[in-house]
Amino acid sequence: MDIREHDLPGVGKKFAVTTGDGDRMTIIIHNSGHREIYFFERGEDYPAYAVRMDDGEARKLGAILGGAYFQPVVAESMEMVFSQLSVEWLRVAPGSPLAGQSLAEAAVRERTGASVIAILREGNALPNPQPDERFAVGDTLVVVGDRAQVGRFGDLLRGPGASG
Repeated sequence: MDIREHDLPGVGKKFAVTTGDGDRMTIIIHNSGHREIYFFERGEDYPAYAVRMDDGEARKLGAILGGAYFQPVVAESMEMVFSQLSVEWLRVAPGSPLAGQSLAEAAVRERTGASVIAILREGNALPNPQPDERFAVGDTLVVVGDRAQVGRFGDLLRGPGASG
């Protein structure tokens, strides 16, 4: 993806975006917080569609695009790396040694260095789970740490002798 940033004095910032597939859009972030997104048909110089959002709507859309509301099955172990930060969504499978243990009993941070920042269970999110929250088969755990820490957590979740 190619992103070009331009200052718009008195207005805000403009981002010209071209995807890997060649789709083009322009995003303008106004100093007022409003955002405008312009979509271009292939080969056209003028936008075919435009959307205007207030700050709250734009932030919610960003969260949706970032995967905060829905994690596709194909991205079950999706990893996003921001510098040295790694975030993964890991499922508690049947037979996991952590199933039935509380966060405190599992001693995840002490044993791996990683932190469980949310539990996704039956369509609900439990952000910042409490130490007495128990892991259940089928839970998706949102885990954060560096790559090695998250890897150690995955090994702990799967148990000895399990393959990744």
